Parts: sequence; structure tokens; C-alpha cells
Amino acid sequence: MTSALFRSTLAMALAAVSLPAAAAPEFAACFTLTPGLSWSNADETLTIEKVTFAGQNAIKMHSAGGGIGMATFHDISGRQLLGQERYSMSSDGPTRTDTFKPAPTFPQSAKPGDRFELTGAGERTNHVDETVEPVDYDGFSDYTFVGFEDIDADVDNQPRTFKDTCHVTATFEDSRIEAWYAAGFGRIKFERYMGNELLMQDQIESIESP
Repeated sequence: MTSALFRSTLAMALAAVSLPAAAAPEFAACFTLTPGLSWSNADETLTIEKVTFAGQNAIKMHSAGGGIGMATFHDISGRQLLGQERYSMSSDGPTRTDTFKPAPTFPQSAKPGDRFELTGAGERTNHVDETVEPVDYDGFSDYTFVGFEDIDADVDNQPRTFKDTCHVTATFEDSRIEAWYAAGFGRIKFERYMGNELLMQDQIESIESP
């Protein structure tokens, strides 16, 4: 090997060593929510804001579409579901509020193939008839982390890639959901199946702000 070739080879090797390693994606990061962000899929517009819920700092994700509104309240990490509210066109405020303690919580970390459960219980306040009753979290509970995936989407008629989303799947009897969570946005893609039949799906289509 000539001295010039040796120096070139050595320089490339040293450069490769000095390059910082790409940070590995983190499971918890997928569930962070960015206050002030608003985005839409085909059926609803979702708006994220800082609020206080059940006496603690929280992040609210409000969804509106088809004349029906709903809000979910999360802890600052975005992984805990503190509660949820439902609204109707005939009411200025919520018609029903669920508060969970313990709260359904996505784990801090997970590896592809890991299974975990989302469970919770609390109180349901019916604001119309002013009653309070116990309630159990009734969402899907048996989850599996499929892995980190890049999601390509047409957002505001422009191609966009959401890097390292967390793909999770959950089952209950013959029903199955597939969901993809992106840092800052929450769940940007969703599919629901009965057996192998696709019943519904949605995906982010536009970003209103910021």
C-alpha cells in the first residue's frame, strides 16, 4: 500500500470512529404531546393544549368532528390517561367526565415483541343528571409493541415521513387494532379489524398549527 493510500484509508477510518452514533429511538418519546399543535385526519381535528385536570398539570387532546366532541387528558409525559370527557352539540360543557386513578399507562420503555396491559379504574360523573358512579377503563388492554416504524403520509398534499413511530397492536376476542404513535402528535395512524376484515382506518392528513 502506498503512503498516500495508507494516509487516505487511515483518515477515513478515523472519521468513521469520530462520527457520533445515531441515537436509538425511545419508546416513551412516541407518546409525548406538543401543546399548541393542531392536526386533522379525514374525520376529526385534534388540538393539544396544557390544562389542569383533577388537580394536576395535564395535557388535553380535544377531538372534534361530526358534531360530537371528546377530550382525553394525559399526564405531562403523555403516557398516562388521566381521564376523558364527552361533549354534545346541545351542551356548552362536558356531558360526562371519567377520571382514572389508577390511570391506564403505557410503559416507559419496551422492546419489539414486548406485551403489556393498559388497565385503570375511577369515577364517572354524569353532568346531565348529576350522578357519580365507579367506572373501569373499557379500552383495549392487551397490547404488543410491534416496533419502531417510519410512516409515509401525504400531509397538506405534500409527502412527509414521520420517523420512528411506535407501532402497537391490541386484541380483544375477535377484534384487533393497529396504532402508530408519533412524538408530539399522538396517534397519527389507526386501523381496526374484526378477524381479518378491516373495519376502519384513519391517518394524519393536515397540520393546522403551529
